[in-house]
Amino acid sequence: MSRHRPPSLIPPELAPAADPRGEPIVWLELADGRPVGLRPVHPEDRDLLKEGFAALSEDSRYHRFLTPMARLTDRQARYLTELDQINHFAWAIGIPDGEGGVRGVGIARYVREHDDPACAEIAVAITDDHQGLGLGRLLVRALALVARTHGIERLTGTMHGENHPMVQIFRGLGAVIRAAGRGLVRAEAPLDDEEICDLGREACDALIAAADRAAHPSDLHREPPRDPG
Repeated sequence: MSRHRPPSLIPPELAPAADPRGEPIVWLELADGRPVGLRPVHPEDRDLLKEGFAALSEDSRYHRFLTPMARLTDRQARYLTELDQINHFAWAIGIPDGEGGVRGVGIARYVREHDDPACAEIAVAITDDHQGLGLGRLLVRALALVARTHGIERLTGTMHGENHPMVQIFRGLGAVIRAAGRGLVRAEAPLDDEEICDLGREACDALIAAADRAAHPSDLHREPPRDPG
């Protein structure tokens, strides 16, 4: 069982900021008192995603995409924001911007594998100035929670072996980690209900409700998206 104190749910009436489009945000208070908000990613986030990518350092871009990238193409941005919310789901995480709005500081997603529907690959990116605060761990737990509701039993990830934060996040989920060549490692973690729910029951319920609102029943049998590369 995790030793981390779970975040506490901030009631909607006490939310520190609101989304300008009126999208519901699940606000959580971290152990240090810091408020963070999570919501599903939508197509309207395309420009915000590009801006966030441009703000990442070269190292952060490499750790996320495992290849040098100067910018996101329109095609890549569409793939990363036009989601079916079931086979391909993503959380955006933000903080109050001090003016009643929200500043995005990270994103995490899973994509169900075509050949193994009980397995999904995840990826996480946090802005450089907010790394080391536990946001990646929170996002992965929130991803795992949604993945379980859609029948996913294992999460995988391929990362550089020197990406110690992500390696540790996977280890916290009980992952098996193997060398994958060229300095990369491949992690696979079973989704354990006890580990996932260490977010706290109220937070879990609120996150599941937000993900359910984003999912469209007509997409239940939609083929998982293919990465354009």
